[in-house]
Amino acid sequence: MNYFSNVAGQEQAVKILSKSLESGMLSHAYIFTGAAGVGKMHTARAFAESIISQSDKDAKMFFKNNMHPDLLIIEKRPEKTVIIKEQITSEMEPWLQLKPFRAARRVVIIRDAHLMRNEVANSLLKTLEEAPRYAIIILVSDENRMLETILSRCQLIRFHSVNEQIIEKLLLNRGVEADKAYRVSQLASGSINAALRYASEENFSDRWEIAQMIVTSLASGQLIEVYLSAEKMELDPDLISSMLETLLRDIYIYKLTNRKELLIIAENIQIMRKLKMVNDIKIKKAINSINNLRELYRTNVNTLSINLNICWEVWEAFQ
Repeated sequence: MNYFSNVAGQEQAVKILSKSLESGMLSHAYIFTGAAGVGKMHTARAFAESIISQSDKDAKMFFKNNMHPDLLIIEKRPEKTVIIKEQITSEMEPWLQLKPFRAARRVVIIRDAHLMRNEVANSLLKTLEEAPRYAIIILVSDENRMLETILSRCQLIRFHSVNEQIIEKLLLNRGVEADKAYRVSQLASGSINAALRYASEENFSDRWEIAQMIVTSLASGQLIEVYLSAEKMELDPDLISSMLETLLRDIYIYKLTNRKELLIIAENIQIMRKLKMVNDIKIKKAINSINNLRELYRTNVNTLSINLNICWEVWEAFQ
């Protein structure tokens, strides 16, 4: 069975992992790194299931119920903002000391490994150095900020943003209406997870109208619009902020080229015609700032505070 069949847009990573499986030359530890939502965890799960299935012909039945005894997934606890030390020392380490129950290997996946602080990473380093021969550890990280000592002990597998056409095709295959599939694929910034979430939004068109309204309101120059727009964003901060970023990108492209055919969303030309003054340097700065601010939605920072900062950046871009 090909467990990688549903991995989209990560051909290079799948090729490397498939060759390792075929040759039997498996590393004792891997780091899957790349932007959020591009398929790292999905691929890690497929790789782990492939490893275990090589020596357990009935593994699929256990995977179906998420209860294979030789697969452990460590992830941030709901009440925490980081992976804590006890999850490594009291959960993973004792589990790895037990011999495989059904398969020839035991596999651990640490999801969101970038959420480990240094003391936790140091505990993991000890495990990497002393792990039994049958153990394989897969770290899934949105950011390449691992300690150098951990990086040196793992095989690095890089994941890239997924092509818009691949995302669009995936959405179409799931029955998403063509126009919505196209728009979502452009807004998702190469993230399959974001695309699937946006596509499931029943009020997608309403959110798009709100984003357009926010841009024109902030371009009016009234400072009060920063606060009013931030409140409007609370309906769906992640989606609306992505739409704002796309709108600004189109404004920037059109300002530089004056070519409508280069716009991500063609109808954005209607907004540009309403804008009196556009400074391409300020717009580019706002795009970069918003991109960085959107990362904060994945933390415990108050969303309204993030919205305010994003709206301030858009407001400043038109002053």
